[in-house]
Amino acid sequence: MRAGPWEAKYDVYLKENAVVLQFTSTDAERAYQMAHILKLLGVKAEPKAVEDRSRGRRWWLIYATTDVLASKTVLPAFREAIAKAVEEAAEKGLVEAEKAKRWAEKLREGVTTAEDKPKFKIQITNRGALDIVYETTSAENLDRYAEELKGLGLEEGVHLVRREPEGGKPGALRITAEGVKKLAELSHHAEDAEKRLKASEWLNHLLARAGESGGEEARRRVEELVEEGAARGVLTLTGLRQEVEVDGERHVVEIRRAEARIEDGRLYIRVEAVVDGVEVKREYTFTRKKNNAVKGAVSTWAHAPGGREADLTRLKALSTVIFGEAGNLMAGGKQLGYTRRHLEYAMRFREVKEAAESFLKLNS
Repeated sequence: MRAGPWEAKYDVYLKENAVVLQFTSTDAERAYQMAHILKLLGVKAEPKAVEDRSRGRRWWLIYATTDVLASKTVLPAFREAIAKAVEEAAEKGLVEAEKAKRWAEKLREGVTTAEDKPKFKIQITNRGALDIVYETTSAENLDRYAEELKGLGLEEGVHLVRREPEGGKPGALRITAEGVKKLAELSHHAEDAEKRLKASEWLNHLLARAGESGGEEARRRVEELVEEGAARGVLTLTGLRQEVEVDGERHVVEIRRAEARIEDGRLYIRVEAVVDGVEVKREYTFTRKKNNAVKGAVSTWAHAPGGREADLTRLKALSTVIFGEAGNLMAGGKQLGYTRRHLEYAMRFREVKEAAESFLKLNS
């Protein structure tokens, strides 16, 4: 390529997991000149000094991998040139066709990389879980991003998990599903306008990275977490009237009163309601197990109008309103059981949100 008075030539390698642009020289001035040309093209790659003490040699290395080359800051013509080279290599059998197709598509479409945000890898694991992770050998960068998130209100061990670099191995910063929900909650409901703005910037970055590194399914999963977090504390249970379907039949639920409290490490959600014209007063109890799992339960009553079976149907209807689902049958139909997922759904209600958040932080 030519840029003004300069003519530059770089080597591009198609390695197992990446497209790599590289330039080496023992001339520092030449190396910085070559880096400057790349900068004019939008490629961010600074020269690094490399020493071979055994041979007493020192040279300068410029190194840029796929995402850097595919950044939307890079001129489209340059990205297109590399994409065509990748496709030509595939035609000659020098690289797998499917791999070349992915690289070429990424180069042409471009990748969003925020200057002030970590380059998260967001993918669906083999077990179906959403993994949001940033890996780096720089403890300084890791700490800076973690502290920024904590400054917004995220808590380490609950919303984010940090592993420091050690022995030359990269460290990692993970944002949990609960962390994404917290960012969404902050972006919509934080009292401080600057905090809302910063949380929104993080969410937009995560959504962009999810689509680019994990595809449509990963982005969809992040969007679901954002929607759930944004809904927290928005609705009110008290006064709510809703018709729900349970076991193929419709039931009308009216909530008269609802409250949540923590006692002795347990979360209690007390609800007074009318289901199909019958008064129902019940308390849902949530506990934390040794493995930190959340378990909830509510009991059916044999002496309720219509007996235990009728009471179970009414409880299923009531629970569907509060937790999004009826719950799981336990103890031969004498109880309905719930998990953390159900409790997180209930956090969209003002009466539950604050106490549930405090409960989930206990022993976490």
